[in-house]
Amino acid sequence: MWRDLLKRHGVQLALLAVVVLTGWWLYDLDREARSAKALKTHEPDYFMENFTRMQMDTTGRMKHRLRAKMMLHYPDDDSTELVQPLLEVYNADEQPWHVKSERGWISAKHDLVLLQGDVQIWRETASGEREFEVLTRDVRVLPDDRYAETAQAAIIRAPRTEYHAVGVRAWFNENRLELLKQVRGHHEVHANAS
Repeated sequence: MWRDLLKRHGVQLALLAVVVLTGWWLYDLDREARSAKALKTHEPDYFMENFTRMQMDTTGRMKHRLRAKMMLHYPDDDSTELVQPLLEVYNADEQPWHVKSERGWISAKHDLVLLQGDVQIWRETASGEREFEVLTRDVRVLPDDRYAETAQAAIIRAPRTEYHAVGVRAWFNENRLELLKQVRGHHEVHANAS
């Protein structure tokens, strides 16, 4: 019976087998293409609200802490985007530097942080008052080097002092700022009453 069926319909059964195998092969190719496309699109694979990441130095002291209202991870380039990030950079026993922005981006190796939009950089006294602040935009931070820079206009304020400049470099570990160009300032001097 099977022999007769194969003799009469062998060609048709062979064609049916070829069609089924071709369809399966095309489906598998399409699935692989969709997977590859998913990896190439810049869409987050996970997110976290109220994100906090801390890094310690080799002695166990806090090196820096990064917080954000929202963190989104992207698998295509292993980058991270941040909403309302706040970076705290620590120096030995001194008060930390704070760097806050509207948005942020972290490289795959976590060695570069781009803070986008309005950026505030400040340090507080032990009593919690701001002793120093920088108001600017679009800051590039190298957290492991405790370094930050911007090419944008900036306002630098300290007690009784205000400077305006275009471009600022900050070495947090040295508590040092460099104002790059178009620097102008105002300093209030109080005369001693005699």
